[in-house]
Amino acid sequence: MFLLTAACVFFLMLGLMYLRMRGSGSSDVSGIGMYLTKYVIETFSQHDCGDQQHPNRSLSMDEASAYLKVLKDFIHTSLEWIIRTGQDVGIRLTGQVADDPVTDVSEICRLESTHPKMSFTCRFRRAFLIVVSRVFLITGVICCVWSGIYYIKYRWRREEEETRQMYDLVESIVDVLKSHSEACQENQDLQPCLPIPHVRDSLVQPQDRKKMKKIWERAVTFVSANESRIRTEAQRIGGADFLVWRWIQPSVSCDKTSVMPSKVWQGKAFPLDRRNSPPNSLTPCLKIRNMFDPVMEVGENWDLAIHEAILEKCSDNDGIVHIAVDKNSREGCVYVKCLSAEYSGKAFKALHGSWFDGKLVTVKYLRLDRYHQRFPQAQGCSTPLKASSLQLNATSTLNTTLCLQHYGSAKFSGLS
Repeated sequence: MFLLTAACVFFLMLGLMYLRMRGSGSSDVSGIGMYLTKYVIETFSQHDCGDQQHPNRSLSMDEASAYLKVLKDFIHTSLEWIIRTGQDVGIRLTGQVADDPVTDVSEICRLESTHPKMSFTCRFRRAFLIVVSRVFLITGVICCVWSGIYYIKYRWRREEEETRQMYDLVESIVDVLKSHSEACQENQDLQPCLPIPHVRDSLVQPQDRKKMKKIWERAVTFVSANESRIRTEAQRIGGADFLVWRWIQPSVSCDKTSVMPSKVWQGKAFPLDRRNSPPNSLTPCLKIRNMFDPVMEVGENWDLAIHEAILEKCSDNDGIVHIAVDKNSREGCVYVKCLSAEYSGKAFKALHGSWFDGKLVTVKYLRLDRYHQRFPQAQGCSTPLKASSLQLNATSTLNTTLCLQHYGSAKFSGLS
């Protein structure tokens, strides 16, 4: 379709250019003036059509006299008549300055046709060349504009990609220093600081270091300017001076990590009615929003407090069998599965429209197949959850997690 449209536009431009080049003879000139006009038109047309025998588009007075082979005074008479009429008779008289009007025969230098008559072949060739040259010019301009836009978009995408990689590096740096700080608590022989080049070598593969140099430098600058838990120092290690990073955030001990942050329900924001609550329960699964803000949560097990809060709010509901907290959700999403739609309806009425930790909680129903697709382990859950049992399970899980962390720290220390 695009090629067809382009072809139509091309031939339309070609036709308009051809019509524009068609000469129209003029005039009421007769006698010698007619022959003179005809000769001037032929000279103009043959020059424009590429005839090497006519190097100029106009005639001089001597060339006009030689062609007519008549008295010069008679030519003067014809030219004076052209000047007096002031009409377009097919010949334009030019003096020393081409744009200045001629008022006397003595001022005339050359004679030029105003209505050239060209052959069909000549007109078509000239029209074709002009149209092609303009098409190439327009195409070149479009290509330049498109190339500029493409380059700008490419630079934007590359900048976004480099920024994303920089943030990934910053997160990896924080993880490495935090793990090293925990390992130092287990093994007092370890140095509490890590040289910056050593951290880079542990995170960036040798073949990528040249390509990632700029991104690494941005990550180092970002850590120095925006990460308060990491301090940059200068130390001598192994006889050489290094810039080192030190993790200065106090580590959380075992007895403190087991304490979950408190979350408080603050009442209902609006009463439930048919406008904001379906009359019947749709599915046994719920999606709860605004239960938390992942940026503001601290500690490794803050999600257990969310479990506790939901079971506390639904303490009279014996049908909740599975709860999942999406810790990376910006909307603070929690997913709940109940034994039946009846129990999910009770949970919906208890949770929807409530204030929790300063945030308005909203609930909607989620299809059972979608829930099982997201959480396959929930298919076998049939035991109702209770706040007390969850807390007990969470404590045992937390202790197991801490033991695994201590084992990993000891293993890291051995490798160091």
